[in-house]
Amino acid sequence: MISDVTACALLAMAGCQATAGTVDVSLATAPGSTLLDAVQTLRLVLTNPHQVSTATRTSGGFVIDLELDATGDTGALIVDGLDASGAVVATGQSPPFPIGGLTANVVVYMAAPNSIGAAPVMLDPPRSQLATGGLSYGAVFAGGTLADGTPSPATGIYNAFDHAIQVGVPLPAAKTAIALGVGTSGHIVYLFGGSDASGVATASVERFDTSVAPAGALSEIGPFPGFERTGQLALSIGSENLLVTGAPIAELEGATGTVMARAELPSLPASGAAVTANDGIATAVFAGPDGVYRFRSNAFDTLDAVSSKRTAAQVVALPGGKIGVACGNAPLARIDAASGVEDVIPNVPAGARTGCAIAATTTRLVIAGGTDSTGAVIGTAEIFDAATFAPIATQPLVVPRTGATATALTNGQILIAGGVDAGGAPIATLELFTPDSPE
Repeated sequence: MISDVTACALLAMAGCQATAGTVDVSLATAPGSTLLDAVQTLRLVLTNPHQVSTATRTSGGFVIDLELDATGDTGALIVDGLDASGAVVATGQSPPFPIGGLTANVVVYMAAPNSIGAAPVMLDPPRSQLATGGLSYGAVFAGGTLADGTPSPATGIYNAFDHAIQVGVPLPAAKTAIALGVGTSGHIVYLFGGSDASGVATASVERFDTSVAPAGALSEIGPFPGFERTGQLALSIGSENLLVTGAPIAELEGATGTVMARAELPSLPASGAAVTANDGIATAVFAGPDGVYRFRSNAFDTLDAVSSKRTAAQVVALPGGKIGVACGNAPLARIDAASGVEDVIPNVPAGARTGCAIAATTTRLVIAGGTDSTGAVIGTAEIFDAATFAPIATQPLVVPRTGATATALTNGQILIAGGVDAGGAPIATLELFTPDSPE
């Protein structure tokens, strides 16, 4: 049994001996937060099979015991904190996990609904031009630029099950502005190019298996002369293959460790996103000042998407097989990935931003930080409904930043990392957006 005096829960999963397991659950908040002081009732929801349990605060906090059959199904935990009036004042969720055969400690990060707060851990060392990507259980960081302007060899894994960072094995050489892509496995990461300590673009390629305890396993599968690049993007196109932007366009085949040039276009801009279109076809869209390009069914085409054609575009996957092109001092343009049809969403974001961090979950779109039209670093994040673009809230960031990354996590939160502050210094603080409770 967990001994957290604020809140605790124990899920005992009983079944045949081979699939028995116990999950201990505890709660975390932003450092120094008193959010849970107002909680009088704790509601714990297991999503599959759906089961709701509640506990009232006692002098020892909260205790909830659940005993479940080990079905092997996948579910998640939702924890809501209710005040004396019954209003949800704190909420959090775990990533999905198998019900049975698992013995683990799960930490649920609690925050006010639709808020942004500091994560329990920080990025160490702080760095900008950070390569990030979403994993099936969290996020991965690699390389970046340190406060003294030199590149970093550091890697790390943010685990959304315990909201801690596992320091990863270092890169063979320090690099910044790496193109990082996550394979279809959800835990194999590919690192392409980046600038070395001399500021020279490299053609090195590494494979990082983040599932190998304790710090991951990294192997070199490059270099590939002629494919030097920095500040580019790598997108999964299925079967452990990735498209890497720049010139020439590179296709990395992860299974064989080979790289080939795609000659259909001279180059691709370094901003793009991939979705499954509403016709079921995996599709990637790339946007830049010279054009908007689509890749699907192993072929490229150029879209007549005038409003998406912009400098400093930030491209995001949206629900319903859509792609959003945002920031770059223009309103968000939405592209249907199947048809290529574009429409413009006014006032998203509300003001001009470049260098913003953007990510979307199934329910929320977050546009955070950036630089405004006067050159000032922006200290807010705008939150919208991801389908209708109805404004939900504008929240202050813990640290105003520009050039950051935003990564959607599998527990419904969005992790904001890296970037620089108003003085140009890289930022150590990690921030989490927490949506409202799905219950």
